[in-house]
Amino acid sequence: MRKPFLKWAGGKTKLLPELLPYIGTPNTFVDVFCGGGSVSLNVECKKLISNDINSHLIGLYNHVRYNDPHIFTEYFKDSNCTKETYIELRGKFNSLDDGIEKSKLFVYLNKHSFNGLTRYNRSGFYNVPFGRVTKSKEEQDGVTIIKENISSFNEASISALQHEISSFKEKMIDTNFTCLSFDSPKLYENLTKGDVVYFDPPYVPLTETSNFTSYSTDGFAYTQQEKLVEIAERLSSQNVRVIISNHDTDVSRELYKNAKIHTLEVRRNISAKGTSRNKAKELIAVY
Repeated sequence: MRKPFLKWAGGKTKLLPELLPYIGTPNTFVDVFCGGGSVSLNVECKKLISNDINSHLIGLYNHVRYNDPHIFTEYFKDSNCTKETYIELRGKFNSLDDGIEKSKLFVYLNKHSFNGLTRYNRSGFYNVPFGRVTKSKEEQDGVTIIKENISSFNEASISALQHEISSFKEKMIDTNFTCLSFDSPKLYENLTKGDVVYFDPPYVPLTETSNFTSYSTDGFAYTQQEKLVEIAERLSSQNVRVIISNHDTDVSRELYKNAKIHTLEVRRNISAKGTSRNKAKELIAVY
């Protein structure tokens, strides 16, 4: 399995052994919510369309394709691995227009932010706090002292990241990267039998009090979940295979009632605490 170089909430790396057999080897594969790219990286097809509504993400992918992978770890140095510098560079990222410098900072923020989250406020500014801090306890004269240690990337980990970026570039060089809403007709033009569309939308809440995941400035409401199902069923009627992943809940089962449902359990972080990992029931709906 090819490994994505970004940490991405809801990434599908662990789901690939179950997911890839349903996708097969299509003529055209459309990854509508590509995120970190774990699915796109591991599907064998004649034509690949990787799409995401996050323009910074798609901008990064396009820059990676045509530039030396080593430049994307430019900000990975000890002097940049402090909370104060992180906040400064986050501000720089938010002030820049789209371009290669912003893409370099996007990789830096992804690897240094809390839990590797990508999140924006209502003004469209990246607002995830600094996350690369570890705490340790030390005994001094019988007193327990809590010390914070700033963990940085060493030479080996930076080299590994550069290798992952190089591997991404090699695989995705001929990919059509698009930044469109999932309901844009352009995404589904000229699809026919033998093509596959994969939807990995922000998941429906596990409980009534949960919130939808939102990593762009726009949320993803229930009406959009319904719209997605409409698109899936329309494509299915055109002999295009459609696959959707989501939480396994009564709501999602009602949404995908006309599809074949396959269930599984995936170990994920389902709370704000990175150390809180539980198995969450998920489903794969196949039209």
